[in-house]
Amino acid sequence: MSRLPLLELDEIPEEYHYLFSDDYLGDRHIFRAWAHNPEVLEATLEYLNTLYDQLGERRKELVILTVARARGARYEWHQHVDIARDKGVTVEEMQAIGGGDLSVFDDTEYVLLQYARAVESGTVTDQIHEALTRQYSPPEIVALGLLVDFYVGLCNYIASIDLPFEGGEFIGWTPDEETISNRFE
Repeated sequence: MSRLPLLELDEIPEEYHYLFSDDYLGDRHIFRAWAHNPEVLEATLEYLNTLYDQLGERRKELVILTVARARGARYEWHQHVDIARDKGVTVEEMQAIGGGDLSVFDDTEYVLLQYARAVESGTVTDQIHEALTRQYSPPEIVALGLLVDFYVGLCNYIASIDLPFEGGEFIGWTPDEETISNRFE
């Protein structure tokens, strides 16, 4: 049970109902908790969408899964497995991130995920940063760092309110195709 009640649509000011349409946020618990402050929810989504646009959908999901795994953030991992799959992240890649082995990724994504891990843990070195600059532009590096920092904070926030999963039991750190497919039935 969440420490912060999950609001129903009729408890949210009508001017913010558009945020909870199936075309936008749908019915995810995190947004129902954030709806206690709909102005902040709306502004946060605008900020995140700007960061997402800088990185692209697949890379964004790879970064979010990497942060969720590094933080042991079960809710965020569980939520993004299906989103990542829809954005081109394979089950094998999710298993690699979940198991801590990034060697399956090409150099461009490998350095992105290494950097995400280093930002998450506060251990960015000159060597890691330099490797990233060979693959990514300064605007992308800014967006990446801010996205990682946002999700570190979000993982902490989710833990603080003890947010329950949507869609049943935790899918696991190294889900298989059958487990993921069963979630959609």
